[in-house]
Amino acid sequence: MSNLNPKWINLVFVIDKSGSMWSSESDVIGGFNKTIEEQKAIEDGKVTVSMFTFDSTVHELYIGKDINDLPKFEYHADGMTSMNDGIGTAIDKVGKWLRDKDVAGEEMPGKTLVVVMTDGMENNSKEYKLTQVQEMIKEQTEKYSWTFIYQGTDITTTKAADDLGFSIKSFGSRKKFAKNYDMINCAATAYRSAVNTGQTLAFASATLDSVLLKEATDNTMDFESEIGTKLSKD
Repeated sequence: MSNLNPKWINLVFVIDKSGSMWSSESDVIGGFNKTIEEQKAIEDGKVTVSMFTFDSTVHELYIGKDINDLPKFEYHADGMTSMNDGIGTAIDKVGKWLRDKDVAGEEMPGKTLVVVMTDGMENNSKEYKLTQVQEMIKEQTEKYSWTFIYQGTDITTTKAADDLGFSIKSFGSRKKFAKNYDMINCAATAYRSAVNTGQTLAFASATLDSVLLKEATDNTMDFESEIGTKLSKD
């Protein structure tokens, strides 16, 4: 794909809006808006945003929208947790958007970062099975160099993230929800700084992954210290 633009990053948010997220509504909205404003302040380069939310169903808000043209983020928690459907839908829809660009010979983002935020376990998906989503994540990571990060809030087991095959996993408390967005902003900024100073796409992508992994590990260790126990695997 010679038409990749290293200075273009596409951020894909897949956010849980099931009923248990009601107490985090202001944090979800505020953190997102803060991240967007900070990325907009970086003048060199291009950022597009894709937004999906999931409860009992999946809601596609927009795909590949320029960061300067985003609509107001409306978020109201309700319903169950169709996480597999949310992730699967996002991968399929964003993947099609990129394939259409490739076929048309159009410029494409050099990096796609998929951010999954949830405070619960899958309990309602109907369109995508766990194994199917696991394979989709693996393919996009290995074939197209997408980066995926799982961010669990007030979850004491890593099972959902492990089962889906996430290599970067972050866990934290609801009262420190802002850390979820802070690490995304930090990683995106590191990636953009690398390409803006002449580093290769591969180097910039590795930098993003490294920053995310460190931030996710630190956040999880902080959470384990807060709850006084190690997270379980099941």
